[in-house]
Amino acid sequence: MEAEKTIHNLYNYNMETQTNGVAIQPIVYPLNEGTATRLSVLVLNFPTDATTCTTYWQLLTEEGVQLSQGNYTLTEEQFLTWGTDNSVVNEYVAEAIGVVII
Repeated sequence: MEAEKTIHNLYNYNMETQTNGVAIQPIVYPLNEGTATRLSVLVLNFPTDATTCTTYWQLLTEEGVQLSQGNYTLTEEQFLTWGTDNSVVNEYVAEAIGVVII
């Protein structure tokens, strides 16, 4: 019984959307879907000889409800200038999808 509870908790934990990310200017979605206030960006795996990479982004409410999601591929120039400042990836994605980081 305890093992089943542990597996259930792990499964539920993995299904929850994380509410981290960066604050954005609120975007109100129609039909009372909610207001996006966070941008979460995940850089997907890429090989060591890559010249670009793809991200997975989500627009989330304060409660972590996903209102929109998609992919954005960094240009070669963006990938080259990425360096060690990971926040620049958030900025590239925000600009590409038309949201403002605050």
